[in-house]
Amino acid sequence: MKMKKRLRVLLSPRNIFPVSMLAIVAVFAVFAEFIAPYPPLKTGVGPILSPPSEKHIMGTDQVGSDIFSQVVYGSRTALFVGLTSGLIGLAIALSLGLFAGYYGSKLDMLIMRTVDLFLSIPVFVFMIVLLVIFGSNITNIALILGLFSWPLMTRVVRSQSLSLSEKEFVAAARAIGERDIGIIFREILPNVWPAVIPLFMMTISGNIVAESGLSFLGLGDPNTASWGRTLAMASRAFYAGSWWGILFPGLVLTLTIISLNLISDYLVSLLTRTEK
Repeated sequence: MKMKKRLRVLLSPRNIFPVSMLAIVAVFAVFAEFIAPYPPLKTGVGPILSPPSEKHIMGTDQVGSDIFSQVVYGSRTALFVGLTSGLIGLAIALSLGLFAGYYGSKLDMLIMRTVDLFLSIPVFVFMIVLLVIFGSNITNIALILGLFSWPLMTRVVRSQSLSLSEKEFVAAARAIGERDIGIIFREILPNVWPAVIPLFMMTISGNIVAESGLSFLGLGDPNTASWGRTLAMASRAFYAGSWWGILFPGLVLTLTIISLNLISDYLVSLLTRTEK
């Protein structure tokens, strides 16, 4: 019954738009080969700078590539980079934050000074340097974004762990002989999720934007379709009247980020009610 109630709330009028938008992007990502009418990077599939038409519903760019196909395949790139980098950051944050908050002392100081160090680094510039060194393939982009995604989440996890470790239910678990590792993962971790979920979702959306920004600057994977790459191509032809190349990929990117944030709000309220 609880699951059915949560599903009804998730599909309520308030949430139907972000759920539908993310579902469309996910379907595009998974079934891109069957949805896209043309290979995304193939040139000359239509007239140059052709406006939206029955054959090219989002038009074409200055080399005759189909923009709709690029948007469809770009969904796969966005979700792969966003989810992979977000999960890497979350795994690091949970591993460091839970133990730093629970044990405190020198371990806490070492971890938090490392967090401060990473937060002081000009991340975007450093990412550009790493991509130049190791290469701009999609896997490297996801890994590098993931390695810079953990500091803020670690601070939140550490703060929650520090607070929860003083609670009565944790003291009770210690009193009955529960091992530290069991207390951390059975007692503290479930109570950390409501604080971590919004940052995790923001990390996913932020990394999607970061990948698009890198591709827009020409630092993305040259062999992979990306919303940022499509926007970069369109920006060079915008003054020739090619508005469609900016509108459609930009709109999909914007709506995806908004949808992720709205779903994040829903998940936070759901987890908060569950904890209560």
